[in-house]
Amino acid sequence: MEKLYCKRIFPYLALIRIPYLSFGGETAFSNVYLIIDKELVLIDAGPWRSSYFDILSSSLDQLGLSVGDISRIIYTHAHPDHMGGGIELNKHQEFSHSIYWEAQKQVEKYGHYATRVKSISKQIFFNHLSLYPAEKDIYSNVIDSFWRPTCGEIEIVHSLYDGEIVSTGKLKFEVVFTPGHSPWDISLWEEKTATLFSGDFLLRKSTTLTGGLKGFGSDLKAYESSLQKIGKYLAKAKCVFPSHGPSIMSCSNLADDLSRTIRWREHRILQGLSKKNQRTDLMNTLLSSNQGPLALVRQLGVTLTHLEKLEKEGRVLRSQDGEEIFYEIPQCKYQAN
Repeated sequence: MEKLYCKRIFPYLALIRIPYLSFGGETAFSNVYLIIDKELVLIDAGPWRSSYFDILSSSLDQLGLSVGDISRIIYTHAHPDHMGGGIELNKHQEFSHSIYWEAQKQVEKYGHYATRVKSISKQIFFNHLSLYPAEKDIYSNVIDSFWRPTCGEIEIVHSLYDGEIVSTGKLKFEVVFTPGHSPWDISLWEEKTATLFSGDFLLRKSTTLTGGLKGFGSDLKAYESSLQKIGKYLAKAKCVFPSHGPSIMSCSNLADDLSRTIRWREHRILQGLSKKNQRTDLMNTLLSSNQGPLALVRQLGVTLTHLEKLEKEGRVLRSQDGEEIFYEIPQCKYQAN
């Protein structure tokens, strides 16, 4: 049986790393954290897979623990690489599931939620990729693999609120509402250990972005506000534990670094559109030429999220000609350096 990477980092914390997408030689992993206190709590459940309960059980054996010891799952947000595993685990055992309160009604019928967001994603990006059949197929394949399961329900026992304190025994976690990557992101701050569990909100380089997806996706204005909000926690943090990639030990300047990344991306997009001096489609606005399947999907989401923000601010114009969607700089709005 497959065993997951499972390591006890501190007496109170274990990391479980779970693969969830593999395309073009690249495999993406989710980090699931197990809080080991008077109460055992999972921060996120990881991605769905049919044998997940047995695989997780086998992996926890390495720590002398079992899935049956876990009483609660706290979701940092509702994406399937974080919540999909909870659907499968729930078939075998009852857990107390917790998520930000605004997400509850949307995600309890999880299969319906996943099917809806997958459909919206395809609709929006297929319109942008109407002239690129190969890229459209890549996007479709990745999204089909990502948005699973498309069936199942999950009862949210405890809705979480900004500023709420969740106790696991000796440890006390403050819920910090940090939307932007998705509409319902939370981070969890533990004062005694000076640790922040950031979900997808804070990664070492930058968060992934999905495009607005009619209110189900990313919003850069909200993300920038969340970066400002989290600054006081990062000033005290000894470590940030994100849901993807390595932990972050140098935390104090992280929000400023990510804000600079946003400004740099905006400058690159505006500069590129200005130099072209004509209407340009999404594919020709991408910030990176790395076109592996997962990299392509990430770049499409990141670039569209920036374009949507710039359009709202009046710095980019969007137009449509039949099925084709174009972007351009309004006259006299921007001069490339």
